[in-house]
Amino acid sequence: MKRIIIYLTVLLVLVTSCVDFLSVDEKNPNQASAVPANLLLPAALNSTANIITNPDNFFFVYVWHGCLAISATYVQPTALTQYNLINSSYQGNWNNSYINLQNYDYVDKVAVDTKDNYFKAIAKIMKVYIYQNLVDMYGNIPYSQALKTDEGILKPEYDNQKTIYEDLVVQLDNAMDLITSAPADANEVGDFDIIYDGDMNLWWKFANTLKLRILINQSGMTGRSAYITTALATKPHTAVDFIGVGEGAMSNPGYLQTAGKMNPFWENFYQQDNALQSDGLQYYAPNQDACDFLLDNNDPRAFRFFEANPAGTIRGSYFGALLLEPPASTSILGPGLLRAYNQDAPILTDFESLFLQAEAVQRGLLSGDAKGLYETAVTQSIIYMGGVDGNASSAAAYLAQASKPLVNFDAATDKIKLIITQKWCALNGISAMPIWTDYRRTGFPDFIHLSQDPARKANIPPVRLLYPQTEISTNNENVVAQGDIKLTGPKIFWQNR
Repeated sequence: MKRIIIYLTVLLVLVTSCVDFLSVDEKNPNQASAVPANLLLPAALNSTANIITNPDNFFFVYVWHGCLAISATYVQPTALTQYNLINSSYQGNWNNSYINLQNYDYVDKVAVDTKDNYFKAIAKIMKVYIYQNLVDMYGNIPYSQALKTDEGILKPEYDNQKTIYEDLVVQLDNAMDLITSAPADANEVGDFDIIYDGDMNLWWKFANTLKLRILINQSGMTGRSAYITTALATKPHTAVDFIGVGEGAMSNPGYLQTAGKMNPFWENFYQQDNALQSDGLQYYAPNQDACDFLLDNNDPRAFRFFEANPAGTIRGSYFGALLLEPPASTSILGPGLLRAYNQDAPILTDFESLFLQAEAVQRGLLSGDAKGLYETAVTQSIIYMGGVDGNASSAAAYLAQASKPLVNFDAATDKIKLIITQKWCALNGISAMPIWTDYRRTGFPDFIHLSQDPARKANIPPVRLLYPQTEISTNNENVVAQGDIKLTGPKIFWQNR
């Protein structure tokens, strides 16, 4: 596994010659003619982990939705506190995602022999993963023409977001078929796969779970249940067909304690000699909503998400408040989030999968035991966060609190609210996009204090990002064709509230 770091180091050079790092709409005249799929795949997977798990890329989600805040030591960024992002805000998410897609698309295209079915399937699955995130951030995006610069399409048209979502489901079905139909002498992916080490059964489950996530996002839409049920029926959908306990998609190329080669979340806060990065732990603070939820519900994860302050408790600030908690009494991110330079980078955890399954069963879209799935999800989150209370016994005691309707399944009058709220808690600092998506489609958690800045431009957080300035500069005609885009709308198509 450690040799993958060598490949990634070499590929930093190879990949820059294969793709254009400035814009998906421009063709690189120096494009290399051939890079083996097995060498490009680990670099692409590593890039996905860097995009998804770097907290700076999705800081807006964490601060808008009750997870994190900004220390009183720093000037509060008005673009965030006032819900006033501009076209250049977070445009790296767009640019880097399309670069990442180009790499996966290259693997998909060069894997033409059936012996390379496994490489092709992984590339297709990961393209779906990235495209789904782009739709959930921007709505309509370049899709059918986006990766065709080699065909002379430099200004790709935008596709309808609902149509894209439906095709993503088809692509996942195709990827699963590639796995099951691979010949006996198929080329093994092995340690070129930095997520599952070539276990294609787990990749099949990952694809099916990603498909469930895409379908669940549409579950609040009027008249969509028949489509979802039909789509689920195209593949088996019992509990063993989704990511289960211990099967989460966790990326690790063999991180080294060297600058640029450590886990991207860790490296946002620590240097290779374990010295603090500037504007890292000093900048990020807990959101008081997260602290209150953990403390009020006697949560064994409380001091794993955040470290105790001098008073022996966890404390943060409400985002955008005029009066912030003094730094001396504010907690910092805890050891459940910051473990080591070589900690795995979560792409899709087992507990997110279990929460998705619990919601699907509760909504009547799958058969199964919603309570059991929910409780297993919470248990796996508690175990994942570690510490002396990171075990099944502590989880059982936590879940047994009959007086806590946001913990105990039987006490909850709204099971969907319970599932989504606990999912929000579990994904804090781990996976931002599902938190944002879940809030926009369900309104949960419903106790979040929105920005306290009296100068905020709206009374709800933005429901989407604006198309990036880089895209406006290079593909303006197709951007303009999307109409009047504001932070307040049009909403992403599955947002039924």
